[in-house]
Amino acid sequence: MEQPILLLKKELINPIEQALDRIEKIRQRKMNNEDSIILEGLFALGVASFEHSIIDTLRTLLNYIPDKLDVKSENISKQQLIDGNPLDQAIENKVNAVSYKNLPDIISYFTKISGIPENIVTEDELSDLIEIKATRNLLIHNNLIVNSFYRETAGTKAREGQGNRHRLVINQDYLFESLVVMRSVLRKFKSELNLKYKDFTKIKAMKSLFSYIFQTPVMKFENEFEVDEDRDVISNLKPETSMKGNLSSSETLFYNIWIAHSHGNRFEFDRGYFYGLDNRNRKKMAFLIEQLDILKS
Repeated sequence: MEQPILLLKKELINPIEQALDRIEKIRQRKMNNEDSIILEGLFALGVASFEHSIIDTLRTLLNYIPDKLDVKSENISKQQLIDGNPLDQAIENKVNAVSYKNLPDIISYFTKISGIPENIVTEDELSDLIEIKATRNLLIHNNLIVNSFYRETAGTKAREGQGNRHRLVINQDYLFESLVVMRSVLRKFKSELNLKYKDFTKIKAMKSLFSYIFQTPVMKFENEFEVDEDRDVISNLKPETSMKGNLSSSETLFYNIWIAHSHGNRFEFDRGYFYGLDNRNRKKMAFLIEQLDILKS
């Protein structure tokens, strides 16, 4: 039996929610500032938050659903093979490579991997984002003085600089308009991800984990736990229907570890149960320990 996908919708959209929260805080702070340095700093933070939320969401998706990664296209060095998990390295290499692409390619890859509509970002929004990214790069690398690189990358909404030095201005109006565009796009991403992954609940993940750990037909999730669908948690144990008394020694160990973390119940550790684990059950144990946080309410 293959290891289950334990992706949670809440975890998936968390980077976007954090970015939206940060953008809103930036919007509130810009109203009380006229200082160009502060406005430029807030602008750079907003753009970074926007981009990082997309990359972090991709990282989450690929970690939980590695089948979405084209491993054949990823180069893994010998040192990376020695140092750690090749799949983790491949995922990190991929998301890092994507982060250096131009914005249309980043968004295109994001929609492809996440499975949300490719045309979710309008042409007008994309044009705005391209110019915003070009302004951010100009701020970091050339003190906002317009150069050929900006003109080549800013797209159809490229701005003209002011004064003899042709320096772009990041004032309250430009910062506000940029935040509105980024917020609008992130809200679309969040809405589509909520729709696409609406079934990736904590209860579903726990049921999948339970089925993987307890592959005996006598153990059924519904017989062991009460569930609260509204709060998306398991609540009380169901001793009247529980089949824990029919478990093998290794399964009893798994059950005790599960209940200890889901309900805080103590248990007597039998070393013999642990020493008797075969290779298959050792892999189960490793996977269960890796996923213990999902059991906690």
